[in-house]
Amino acid sequence: MREFFPSNKRAMLNNNYKTNNSDFRFQRTSLVRLWFAVAITIILCSCVKHQYKAAPIQIEQTFQKVLSADPHTESFRQFLQANNHVSNEWPIKKWDLNALIHAAVYFNPAIKVAQSELAIYDAKEVIAGQGPNPSIGIPLEHHSETGDSPWLIGIVGDFLFERQAKRDARLKQVDADKQAAKIKLERHIWTVYYELHRSYIAYFNAVKQKEFLQTQYHLLQENLGLLERRLELGQVSQFEVSSIRLELQHIQLRISDQDYAINNAFHKLIANTGLQADKFEQRQLVFDEHLLSKEYDGKYLQEKMLNKRFDIRIKLKEYQSQEAALKLEIEKQYPDLNLSPGFIFDQGDRIWALGAAWVLPLFHNNEGQILEALARREHMQAEFIQLQTSILNEFNRKYQNYTDKLSSYNKTKELVSKLKARAAQIDKQFELGYADSLSVIRSKLEIEKANEAMFAINVDVLRILEEIEGLMQQPLRHEIDISMFIELLSKIK
Repeated sequence: MREFFPSNKRAMLNNNYKTNNSDFRFQRTSLVRLWFAVAITIILCSCVKHQYKAAPIQIEQTFQKVLSADPHTESFRQFLQANNHVSNEWPIKKWDLNALIHAAVYFNPAIKVAQSELAIYDAKEVIAGQGPNPSIGIPLEHHSETGDSPWLIGIVGDFLFERQAKRDARLKQVDADKQAAKIKLERHIWTVYYELHRSYIAYFNAVKQKEFLQTQYHLLQENLGLLERRLELGQVSQFEVSSIRLELQHIQLRISDQDYAINNAFHKLIANTGLQADKFEQRQLVFDEHLLSKEYDGKYLQEKMLNKRFDIRIKLKEYQSQEAALKLEIEKQYPDLNLSPGFIFDQGDRIWALGAAWVLPLFHNNEGQILEALARREHMQAEFIQLQTSILNEFNRKYQNYTDKLSSYNKTKELVSKLKARAAQIDKQFELGYADSLSVIRSKLEIEKANEAMFAINVDVLRILEEIEGLMQQPLRHEIDISMFIELLSKIK
């Protein structure tokens, strides 16, 4: 049989085939390496957007920062001007309640802590809007029995397509939590104002009490001098003189104790601002003595309380968050689609594949999670009613205490008016020679003691009003714009 090709030509063809096959294998190996390098590059590039930077707390530096906080800095002045609070003189030399609350909002670290929590919810909002990242697999195998190549290599992806309704529910939940955090920041500012106002009244109560005692002390000294002269003349007894001396000693002790009360109240007042007491002088603090205003209507206060209390507003936002959580659990009844495309080079064979998967609700369809979310919502409804009930009961008690104390104050005020009228008559009698100087001094002393008692009742009324303010969580006699404070705080770096 005649050969189709001569033997030399046949050998040449075999050699060409081996050479072409070797080149083809080299190209396939290069292609595999290229795919592998691309996959590694994608994986690495997706993991290096942020790098760790250490931020240790330096105790000495933070301590010096606390000590160096100063209400006379230019930045604090700009904060006052931005909030339409401009002092007639700078640095401020007369600190009233309005200036003190501005200082507290700017310097108090508790407010900065509450403000920093908002950044956490900003991050949670980003997390809630994120879709699931795809995953990439690189199968790699080596076979002893091979075809054109001993290697199996490829790239297989896994893409989870989440339903948009789930993402929307998560975003609504985080948004409600973020709004609740903003209300908590408002509540922190209110709490600082409330504690500052309490300390403000306590400080000036101590100062005013000392002034009453000093006035009584001077009047008693005059009284004692007159009695001692009369004792020399035999017109009064030693017992009467000794009684006045004992009363003077008692007042001296009370004045000494009052100095302690003043200093203690002063440091507590300044502590509420977040500053150090050495940044202020007691004589720089001024006090509006006309804090007692008209009697407030109970129904009006109830309406303001139920609409403005921070815990009620927070509960409503938390309830919205729970509603979104319930929607999310309901949406989980519907499965997400999971696609797995891939390309595999299998011993010379090029294979592409597209797999699809989803969860089948054979054993449960998220019933337990939905029932739990429903139970939590019902629990929050019951808690809200309980909160309203306790607030109303507490308000009724405090408002009754307020009206009782206010009635006592008005009666004491009438008594002081009668004493003043009687003192005026004694002064006229003294001018006409029908009364002596001792009667005039005793009359003045009676008025001072009555004024002291009336002032004490006035302070009791103010303190009960403070408790009502604390229950309402809003001021009755002063206006503070908390939303403006928050806006300005957001601009402070």
